[in-house]
Amino acid sequence: MKNNQSQKSSCQDPGSRIQIVGIVGEGKMGTSLFYFLLEFPFLLRWICSPEADLEKFHKTFTIKALRSLKTGLIDQQEHDEILNSTIISSDPEQLKDCDLVIETINEEFELKRNLFSRIDKIVPASCILASNSSSINPSRLFVSEARDPFIIGLHYFYPIPLKDIVELIYTEKTPVEVRSRVEYFIRKTGKHFISLNESNSFILNRLFLDIQNDAFRIVEQKKATFSQIDDLVSSRLFPFGVFDFMDNVGIDTMLASVKNYTSDYPHKDYYQPLIDKLYRLEKAGKLGLKSGEGFYTYPEGIKTHADSEKALSETEEKEILDYLSNTYINASKRFTMQSGCTIDEMNHAIKEYFGIEKGPFE
Repeated sequence: MKNNQSQKSSCQDPGSRIQIVGIVGEGKMGTSLFYFLLEFPFLLRWICSPEADLEKFHKTFTIKALRSLKTGLIDQQEHDEILNSTIISSDPEQLKDCDLVIETINEEFELKRNLFSRIDKIVPASCILASNSSSINPSRLFVSEARDPFIIGLHYFYPIPLKDIVELIYTEKTPVEVRSRVEYFIRKTGKHFISLNESNSFILNRLFLDIQNDAFRIVEQKKATFSQIDDLVSSRLFPFGVFDFMDNVGIDTMLASVKNYTSDYPHKDYYQPLIDKLYRLEKAGKLGLKSGEGFYTYPEGIKTHADSEKALSETEEKEILDYLSNTYINASKRFTMQSGCTIDEMNHAIKEYFGIEKGPFE
């Protein structure tokens, strides 16, 4: 358990009112968040689905706690406190004493809305309900007039221990006191964050969408293939390819997200060809890596693509890279201005998001 000075708080600290934290969902994000927060002085309630293997989760949790004890990260008293205070369950009633609940379930609006409605009846009136959604604004998860001021977006990026950025998304009804509590909570965990209103929500994913969309348009114009674009992008711009990324996230998740991002864009027709492609893939059951096929095929989990592609010339490669680099820089400038974030904040956020050493303004 980390106990450095920056994480200690007095009774006057806003974040001191967030002591008991619930996490709902046992996917990779929920699991990553649980083990990340386990290193800080919070009481945790991890609520998994009825189908989850709770015995397995308990065993893994116990092994990790014992490893921390043996390596000296925690002492015996802290080890015992963690074991005694942490709850792993499939019963939502275990959230009844939480100060903050973070939802990490699938990116499906009705599922999230129904979950929030159920949790609203369990948690205290002052409990903050946060969604880790990557595309659904928190105001859409409205459950009651009384709870509305306590619903926010808290968008972490995977893997959480390695991504030092969180998007805090507030609504027009979020009071300063609630924002202060959540901001202090994030700081207690050592994370940087950018604070966004709903008109500028999910700006990092929206920024990348501009690059993804222009990359797809290049393929549609038959100037390059999916794999050629990805090879260029992953070797010259970012550590991962554009279409690799979408396959790994999941085509269904990408489709829902892109539709959400562009729903109020005045120029949303510009994104329609990509949306249509994602729709066709989803309808065909080609959901990316998890189904074995998306933009690429994955026999035995290994990506394959055609070997007969005609190589791009140096001039063609430069033209494509210059075009996508300009998209990246222009999108970075636009979203920085729209969000009200400082250049330093956006540089840090973008570097963490893409896993790069130099930001667009450096």
